[in-house]
Amino acid sequence: MDIMQSRRAFLKTATAALGGAAVAGLAGCAPAAETPANDKAASVDEVQWDEETDVIVVGGGLAGLAAAVTVATEGNGAKCLLLEKGPLETGGGNSAFAAGMVLWTKDPDNFAEYVRELRGEMDNVPDDVIDAYAAGIAENLDWLRSLPGFSEDDVTISEYFEPGTGESCYPEYSEMPHAYSLGRVRFKNDNENGNTQVTPFLNNVKNQFTDVITHKTSSPVTALVQDPATKEILGVVYTDGTASKYAKANKGVIMCLGGFENNAQMKADYLSGPWARRIAGEYNEGDGIIMCARAGADMWHMNSCAGFWTSMSPIDGDVCLMRTPKDQGITVAINGQRFYMDWDGDVCEDWDFMDVGDLSSHVGSRHGHMQFGGEWPHLPMPAKTWFITDAPGYQSILENKMMAIDFDPMDGWGFTADTIEELAGKIEVPAEALATTVSQWNECVANGNDVYFHRPANKLKSIEEGPFYALFCAPTMLNTDGGPRRSAKGEILDLDGQPIPHLYSAGEFGSVWSNMYQGAGNLGECLAFGRISVRNCLGI
Repeated sequence: MDIMQSRRAFLKTATAALGGAAVAGLAGCAPAAETPANDKAASVDEVQWDEETDVIVVGGGLAGLAAAVTVATEGNGAKCLLLEKGPLETGGGNSAFAAGMVLWTKDPDNFAEYVRELRGEMDNVPDDVIDAYAAGIAENLDWLRSLPGFSEDDVTISEYFEPGTGESCYPEYSEMPHAYSLGRVRFKNDNENGNTQVTPFLNNVKNQFTDVITHKTSSPVTALVQDPATKEILGVVYTDGTASKYAKANKGVIMCLGGFENNAQMKADYLSGPWARRIAGEYNEGDGIIMCARAGADMWHMNSCAGFWTSMSPIDGDVCLMRTPKDQGITVAINGQRFYMDWDGDVCEDWDFMDVGDLSSHVGSRHGHMQFGGEWPHLPMPAKTWFITDAPGYQSILENKMMAIDFDPMDGWGFTADTIEELAGKIEVPAEALATTVSQWNECVANGNDVYFHRPANKLKSIEEGPFYALFCAPTMLNTDGGPRRSAKGEILDLDGQPIPHLYSAGEFGSVWSNMYQGAGNLGECLAFGRISVRNCLGI
């Protein structure tokens, strides 16, 4: 039976059915309740709470850590239970594996305008939410400085208010009128104290507040407990070892579960790309989206993500590298032909190119948005593509600093052959088509003009010197941005636009990024809304 119609409708589990005495969980059936009476409870009044705290934070990545630390530093003695599905203290999502750049600004008004420019006509994120986000971004640096253990020697603090001053064409959409209103904070990767990225730094801060923060790993939340009359979220059910525990949250629950990068069904439903491979996000399976939907939450921009571009990947598997230096060759599909502008790292890295023309004429990929008809939509990518290069190009890839390859890519990642036709046979594409494509490409290189897809002239490199190589490339994604609709106070909203009492969110779980994305914006958001949600939850 569907739990929304059952006598136990107060229990908003992440799946659709209850079975016997056990709650149906995220992977089959959750274990029986630690307190047996809870398996028979017919109303919220009959629940026997196994533990009680002020704030429950679900998800232990950067957003969850920021929320927990805010409870500890600003909560005036409030207690926090931090629950992480995976085994790592820094979470099983994306933040611990991200580059670690945190957005900040000295100019929140102009930064808010930049975010609105990136939002464009995808206007389902209201201005007040963007303004709250911008104010939070403006606080990020000072907040980090206020935390115990922070050292100016551990970080690089950069400002990018003038064109051409940042590496990798930063800000990402420098063509926008208000782009030069931001900066970023990055922990150095050689700090002896271990604070080499913002996530481990926040985890170290959290560990100084064990008197008010209880942090449990390998403790997936399987349900929200909701009063069916008032719609108030009372607490959660989570798995602790071999039992389901009922934890009460006196002030509220803050959902920081990230996205659904590891859920093929959701990727098919919302992104038209079930085959897209995640770079990290091993435990991001959309659990919280289902739980919040059962609690009545509305969803927004479920189609938004930081993807897709194509990157070198093992032929068999579900992971991929971050990027492949595509200026060393071309990308073809299963028909042996180029099919898009294939200089497509996750960001643009050429200021000289960016200084010519405008956004409608520029090409490339910026976290998966690609110029298409003068605009920058998401483009779903085929499940199977091949990067074709020659001997010098292959050697360059092995030596490229962004790849850090310490294995033989020919071992399960691609093929090599003495001729293009022989290579076509190994990757099972039409030999004549591939040979024609390579010939056309070499002609473009010789003429200094990619007449097919308009790659910059300084990114044209011929494919002439054998042996030749085909590296398997899969569609690549960093994270999804969709999830429960969020208010400027971090509240999760229902279908009528009203807050679900005592339910909040932070980070990539229903992110503010609805269209084009600015790099470092997600980690910046983890800190900003981690604080915003806790402050409103506790009435600070």
